[in-house]
Amino acid sequence: MKAIWKLCAWLSVVCGLTTFLIGWTGLIQGGNIFGIAPEFYFFDAIGAVLFGIFFLLWGKLSEGSKK
Repeated sequence: MKAIWKLCAWLSVVCGLTTFLIGWTGLIQGGNIFGIAPEFYFFDAIGAVLFGIFFLLWGKLSEGSKK
């Protein structure tokens, strides 16, 4: 079960970093990407990284409660 939480956490962090890079690309180019203003991508990136941290903590806590 720990591997599943770790996978979810890393997937969330990778999505957050990708979203962060998409946001910066939009800011540098000065346009919208997929019809969304670049400022909103940063909020999504922060949310994705927070979910990654949550998944890591949840995996640690669930592992500790079984022992």
